[in-house]
Amino acid sequence: MKKMKLIPRKYLNILAGLFIVLTASFNASAQQRTEEEIKRIQDAKVAIITNRLNLTPEQSAGFWPVYNEYAQRRREIQRSQRKIINDKKALGQTDDQVLNNLKEVQDLRQKELDLEKEYQNKFLKTITAAQVIELYKAERTFNDMLIQRLKQRN
Repeated sequence: MKKMKLIPRKYLNILAGLFIVLTASFNASAQQRTEEEIKRIQDAKVAIITNRLNLTPEQSAGFWPVYNEYAQRRREIQRSQRKIINDKKALGQTDDQVLNNLKEVQDLRQKELDLEKEYQNKFLKTITAAQVIELYKAERTFNDMLIQRLKQRN
């Protein structure tokens, strides 16, 4: 198994700077983001994941198509969850209707977990188990950084 290298601090600082620059124009108050803003955010995410996983060219060629498919399917599930939570207000609904909404959200969470299990097996065909763990950490780091930037803008 290939030993993963630690990323020098200067590269992490460069990535953090890139992230800040890319998200500086992100308008947190707008409900709809422009395609350009979404592209910049996605590019920053790709940069962080690429750096953290230290992918070889062969791994990269196999990993990114699978990851992009996974990310798209996960976004669709998460959109469905948000739609149920945001669109189906509990006001004026019976307990049975609210419980049905909660069940729908739980079913979608299970679907998301099943998706993660499915794609973990697909990821392991091109990257190591240690890299899969780093992927999950990189995603969490990216999301935390994005949330932090949004909070700073408000």
